[in-house]
Amino acid sequence: MVRILFCMLLMIYFGSVSAQNMAYCSQVSYQFISADTAKVVGKTSIRSNSLLKSAVVPFSLVTAGLIVEFLPSHTVFSKERIQQHVQNKMNGFETNADNYLQFVPLAAMYGFKLAGMKSRSDLLNLTIITVKSELLVSAIVYSMKHIIHDPRPDGSSDNTMPSGHTAQAFVSATLLDMEYREYSPWISVGGYLCATATGFFRVANNRHWASDVLIGAGIGITSVKLVYLTHRYKWGKMPSAVLVPVLYQRGGGVAFAMTL
Repeated sequence: MVRILFCMLLMIYFGSVSAQNMAYCSQVSYQFISADTAKVVGKTSIRSNSLLKSAVVPFSLVTAGLIVEFLPSHTVFSKERIQQHVQNKMNGFETNADNYLQFVPLAAMYGFKLAGMKSRSDLLNLTIITVKSELLVSAIVYSMKHIIHDPRPDGSSDNTMPSGHTAQAFVSATLLDMEYREYSPWISVGGYLCATATGFFRVANNRHWASDVLIGAGIGITSVKLVYLTHRYKWGKMPSAVLVPVLYQRGGGVAFAMTL
């Protein structure tokens, strides 16, 4: 019962993110603008529509994960049947690559930044966005683990839902994608390949069910998207001030103005 209630809350969370994207799009789409600002607002509208479309992928991942989680064990796409099929094909496969792959896109993002490649955000704002994304995904993942108490496929513990490794991997990949997709789409492809491989290895190592991985991926992507949607890029901006002498008919003074 606890698992069902928490999954319902998870769907509400993803729905609220989609609703925020939709509301943001609506605000921009119906503005009356002058000709000289049409180009700027047009770009903002395209970006807003992109945000709305981007909610489809994580929502689909979480939905698929919930379906796999609650299907009866004897059905073809149940988590038990998927796990059995993967284990039979992998034949005792074991690797610790998933412990490192989850951080590869994040390391690449900072490596590109330090190498001077142009990204969406400056270094300070990028770091703040990264920290906020990590805090958000950690709060969601570890809350779910400690509330749901689902056993792992190998029986080692009861904190399998969702996959923390996969959530972290998709946080890393989505950050890389958001910062460098304009530079080259292949950077984004490489990041998501690392994240997908991390999720696959979690199943192949018999540490997670397929449903854990799908839901973890959706949580990771959505956490980053939500942080970017709410981040205001006010960090690192120095306030500007001006002090101007003013002369009046019977005297004078000083005018002071500041923008934050």
